[in-house]
This record gives sequence, C-alpha cells and structure tokens, in this order.
Amino acid sequence: MPAILAAFRDERYWRSRLGAFEGGSPTLDTLDTDSAGRTAVTMTMRFGGDQLPDPLRRLRLASLEIVQREVWVDEGDRARGEITVHAPRTPMSGRGVVDLAPDGPGTRLTGTATVNVKVPLIGGAIATFVAGQLAVGIVDVVAVTDAWLTESH
Repeated sequence: MPAILAAFRDERYWRSRLGAFEGGSPTLDTLDTDSAGRTAVTMTMRFGGDQLPDPLRRLRLASLEIVQREVWVDEGDRARGEITVHAPRTPMSGRGVVDLAPDGPGTRLTGTATVNVKVPLIGGAIATFVAGQLAVGIVDVVAVTDAWLTESH
C-alpha cells in the first residue's frame, strides 16, 4: 500500500496516467497532499463535439469538459479513494468510492460508483454508456498504475 500511496502523491504518476488516455486533451489541474497524508487531485478532459461517441452526441454539445477529482486517504494497511466526476453545463455527474486493501502479494480493489444523467428519454442509454466507459477506465488505470509501480520510481 505505501508504494501506491506514494505514486498518488507523485505528479509524474498523474502525468503518466493522463498520458495513457487517447484524446480529451487531459490536464492535471491540482495535486495537493496535506500533513495527514490525504492526497487530492483534480484533472480535466476536454473533447470537441466531433470526438464524442454517439450516445453523447445526442446531447448536441459543441464540446464537453469533464472534471474529475480524486481524494485518497491512507487508512493504515488500506487506502480509500473518493472520486467525483462532473461535466459542467451538462446534466451528467458521477461519484464513486474505491477501497484498496492488501491481498496476498497484491492489492484488492473494490468500489462502488453512481452515474447520474438527467435527460428525459435518452438519459438511461447515456448513463449505461458512461458506466461502461468507467468500467473500462478502471481497468486502464489499474494497468497504468501497475506499470508505474514496476518501473523504478
């Protein structure tokens, strides 16, 4: 767990993680760790309307900005993350809680997430799409984090 939390405090980790995303012009907006070891990070992804997948094009957006904030807390042999996502000027938001715990030689990740899309008729289809993208994104983040930890940082 210490290595994962150290990565979360390292700006190079976040830049590596953002670099793994295709498109979206990701930016690392803030990264702060307080004296208690609580790390907060804010990232923004920006997409042009032509970059949006079909379900999101139904919202007829010229562009889309997604702001993601993660707060990670060291809980001894465990870590807990709270993640919020919102897309300003849209009816979309989400939040999740992630727990990291030792599991033999590795780490077990468990979590829950909620996606809110407040659009009559098509909101359910968009929420289903976004939830699927979040699941894929988690797998990608785990892969980036594993790669980061196996390198000598």
